[in-house]
Amino acid sequence: MKKVFLLFYFLFGFACLIFSQSVGIGTTTPNAKAALEIKATDKGILFPRLTTTQRNLISNPPNGLMIFNTDERCINYYDSVYSFWNCYCADCQAVVINIIDDVCNVDFYNKYAKYAPAKKYIINISLDIYIHGCNPGDTALSFLNMPVGTSIIINNNEGYILGAGGRGGRGRIETTVNCPFSSINEEPGQTGGAAIATKTGVMVTVNNYGVVAGGGGGGGGSNKGATAGSGGGGGAGAGFVVAPGGNGGGAVTQTCSAFGCICVPTVLAQPGGNSSLTMAGNGGAGYNGGPAGGNGGTRGEPGQGGNSTAGGAGGKAIGGGSGNTINNLGSGQYYGDVD
Repeated sequence: MKKVFLLFYFLFGFACLIFSQSVGIGTTTPNAKAALEIKATDKGILFPRLTTTQRNLISNPPNGLMIFNTDERCINYYDSVYSFWNCYCADCQAVVINIIDDVCNVDFYNKYAKYAPAKKYIINISLDIYIHGCNPGDTALSFLNMPVGTSIIINNNEGYILGAGGRGGRGRIETTVNCPFSSINEEPGQTGGAAIATKTGVMVTVNNYGVVAGGGGGGGGSNKGATAGSGGGGGAGAGFVVAPGGNGGGAVTQTCSAFGCICVPTVLAQPGGNSSLTMAGNGGAGYNGGPAGGNGGTRGEPGQGGNSTAGGAGGKAIGGGSGNTINNLGSGQYYGDVD
């Protein structure tokens, strides 16, 4: 009978513990508002101890999952809203920056980070937001002024990060022996702007559902032909800003009258074409047998050279440092190299 009573007492006590909705360790009266209350004066709670690499191998972690990170020496928790591991230590805690308005030529440090210093940043770019260059050849988003050791995660939620296209180079203006002006040399194409610029020690990862594109390089302007003529101007590289094509080449000619002689620069060849968001400008036609200027480059691509100049390099999707990453997700696209 005594054994039956003890068994009934144990089962009744276990049922009460379950139905009380509160579990106590080290206490028989856990707080009613706590699912679990732990009391101790000589013990603590030991979380699973993982390296960063081991932590990152956890598949589909639930929101709020916690571990102790032995590399960061800090408790980490998973934030499923932004899909990253954050931590409770000030030295490694991530700051979330939401970009919800169009902006151009962004220096991230001076616009955002100096007001919220951290070692990690999560940048969320909203749907249809444009981050772009202000002028031809501009970078869209720069981390060059960020402290070394900072890590950046960009969630591009169908927004646009677009470097500006480069200007086309000017064709040569040739002078005559009778004029005191110096000849104006032909120009190479301008380098396209990077979508994202960073440096060694500041690593960038982009989860890209939108478009990340470096600007196209400008086409080079041309010199005169082998014996005569004038070279055309280079076409502009594709990018968010409408970049101009280079002026066509020509000559400084002397015109004389009863009142004396004057020398006037005259453009004879055609200018290079302007660019658009996705289309590069064509090189301008030469004059009197002179060579055409080089065509501008499409997104992230270099421009063509003129007959004696180089085309501008294409802007990179991420330029600077090493180990940066763009993960195209959904219909995400990027144009240009990633360092």
